[in-house]
Amino acid sequence: GGRASSLCVPTVAMQLQNVEAAVLAMHREPSRAAECDRFLQQFSRSEEAWSGALQLLGSVHPECRLASGAMLHLKARRDASSLASVDALALLSRCLEALSGTARTLRAQLTVAAAHLASRALAGPEGLPALPAFAALPPAQRVELLGSLPLAWPPERLRTSLPAVLALLTSLVDTEAAAPLSVAACAAAWQPLGADLTDLGALVRPLALALRPHGGDRDAQAEEWPAEAAAEALCGALEVAAFPPSASATELSRSLLTSLSDLASLALPHAAAPAAASSAA
Repeated sequence: GGRASSLCVPTVAMQLQNVEAAVLAMHREPSRAAECDRFLQQFSRSEEAWSGALQLLGSVHPECRLASGAMLHLKARRDASSLASVDALALLSRCLEALSGTARTLRAQLTVAAAHLASRALAGPEGLPALPAFAALPPAQRVELLGSLPLAWPPERLRTSLPAVLALLTSLVDTEAAAPLSVAACAAAWQPLGADLTDLGALVRPLALALRPHGGDRDAQAEEWPAEAAAEALCGALEVAAFPPSASATELSRSLLTSLSDLASLALPHAAAPAAASSAA
């Protein structure tokens, strides 16, 4: 009785303290988990949850920072479309400002929240570079946001932006080095909108270089293993009908096909054995 009422103080000034207390209680007092969850669910549906969750990103408690990211992710996915575009733009800028220096899990949640807010705030992804908060992000985090846009925007709104986004992605990449995971994943996310190898342009080389096996233990590098995403982007691009048939393929595309074949043999070393057995039979 007494504890439940302590979470229902009606003043806005104390609301953030109540949210922080509820998050901490969920983690530290199992007997109160259901009560606190109900309170947080109710809060997440309120208008105050936008600013409250953003303020909670500054909490000294890691649990509260993660909870704020989850709340923003959920709220943006559920409610961004009902915001006025000017409000969505203000929230988008605040989300982008909060991205710098955050841990991977929290950054992923904020990035998807920003993608949903951008869908409401902007006419198209081409508007992102004009935002000071986007321009201030490190290149890798700009790439992560671009890669999240297809999760939040209707495909028909993104297809016309494909050339501009690929040009922006290319500007953020070292085209003479193997593509890192964020770049390969971004290319894989956008390629299904219709990009062939010609559309990928200067991205083909860093994606092809990312197919090369890495030294060391793969499991230890699992979070930074770009080969699968790079292969997904390149294989998808090879299947787009607009790409020239193999008879007129360039030396680069022939080399690319060879690299993909080599990668397949590394990933599936025994794939040829059943085929050989069946042909012998």
